[in-house]
Amino acid sequence: MARRDAFTGLRDPNPITEVEEDQQQESMLIQRQPLDLIPTADLRKKRSRKWEQVHRLETVTYRGIPRQVVDLIIKDAQSLSVPRDEVVRAFLEYGVRLYRNGEIKLLAYPRAQRMTLYAEGNEGIPILPVQKPANHKWLADAFPVPDKKAGGTKKKNFRKDQKAVPQWEVRATFRIPALLKEEVRSIAREHALPVGEVVCFFVIEGSQAFRNGSLILQPSPKTIGKTLFLE
Repeated sequence: MARRDAFTGLRDPNPITEVEEDQQQESMLIQRQPLDLIPTADLRKKRSRKWEQVHRLETVTYRGIPRQVVDLIIKDAQSLSVPRDEVVRAFLEYGVRLYRNGEIKLLAYPRAQRMTLYAEGNEGIPILPVQKPANHKWLADAFPVPDKKAGGTKKKNFRKDQKAVPQWEVRATFRIPALLKEEVRSIAREHALPVGEVVCFFVIEGSQAFRNGSLILQPSPKTIGKTLFLE
């Protein structure tokens, strides 16, 4: 009787020869390229632009806002620890309310084919058309005009004049409610005035009222920073 092999069940019924094993290894090396060995990064999720789309109508850019006025806004915002856009909103709402109540008036002066709020006075100080005479003094103190030095006329520096940016080209961008933006624009249309001048006028009026205590701005705590407007 033939002796039975105890390892018969463990052996592969189709054994692979050395030649076949070498061929399989070569085919695997051919199929896998060096780039295949580098792990791929996870796909990044596309950033949601929903917030920007919702608040797109609140962004507005005004021309003709002097740098001094922007500095006033920044200074008042820093004193309250709130964003400057909220300070602009508060000043514009204050100015619009005074205008609608008849407490301030916009006196437009003719200038070429358009109107302006800032006609040049005899001393070169812009005339701020408000009812209270004290506002003229406050504006003169805020934006002093240096006295002209006595002496001969200096030659103009044409290179410097070329680099100077006209006032109407100066831009300032803010984020304010769309309804407030349209309200300011409608007021400017009533007097055929540039919107930037109306904004500048209301901001100066609001900043003055804030500094003398007529306009009280009370910031409220927020998760990050502070805000003037609770949602």
